[in-house]
Amino acid sequence: MYLPDAFKTTDKDKGIAFIERHSFGDLVTCSNHSICSNKVPFLVNSSENMLYGHFSNANPQLNDISAAPEVLAIFSGPQCYISPHWYHSDNMVPTWNFQTLQVKGTASITDEKRLIWILEKLSTRHEASSPAPWSMKSLEQEKLDKMLGMITGFQITIEKIEFKEKMSQNRSDRDQQSVISALNKHNTPEAQAVGEIMRDRLQTDFKNSI
Repeated sequence: MYLPDAFKTTDKDKGIAFIERHSFGDLVTCSNHSICSNKVPFLVNSSENMLYGHFSNANPQLNDISAAPEVLAIFSGPQCYISPHWYHSDNMVPTWNFQTLQVKGTASITDEKRLIWILEKLSTRHEASSPAPWSMKSLEQEKLDKMLGMITGFQITIEKIEFKEKMSQNRSDRDQQSVISALNKHNTPEAQAVGEIMRDRLQTDFKNSI
């Protein structure tokens, strides 16, 4: 990934937290000179330095991993167009602010015991806010066995994390404040999220400078 120093985030804990917040990522594989990408709900385990996921047995990436286990997982955060009119400075150009993180690693297929663990962890996490959380234990054994026969679990040993946060931090504080003010006037979730990230970064930079 093209990653200028100005936009590079090297804090691993911050990267892991980003994956946890934006865990529905893209799994990219390459085999026989062909690239394949699919959306996957991921789990990350920082103590094990692993990513976990599962896919349909009909997914060609199952064979890709066996043939070429080097993979890329991509996680995307908030993003938003930035107009030149939003800067305090003149003679600016349009750009885009965004967060993205890439994990490079080696993938392997899990056994059924680990697959069940992955499914239980995923459902527990994403059902947590429900007043009556669904559980795999509610499935009849026949239904569970049928489902398990149609999917495969995989794990990725994390070898490299690249975290890019392009949030106008290469501009002056005054320009950043001006962009934040403009974003706050745009009533869209993405604009609000980018504005909040920019504001938090500015406040952190100010505290660190004291």
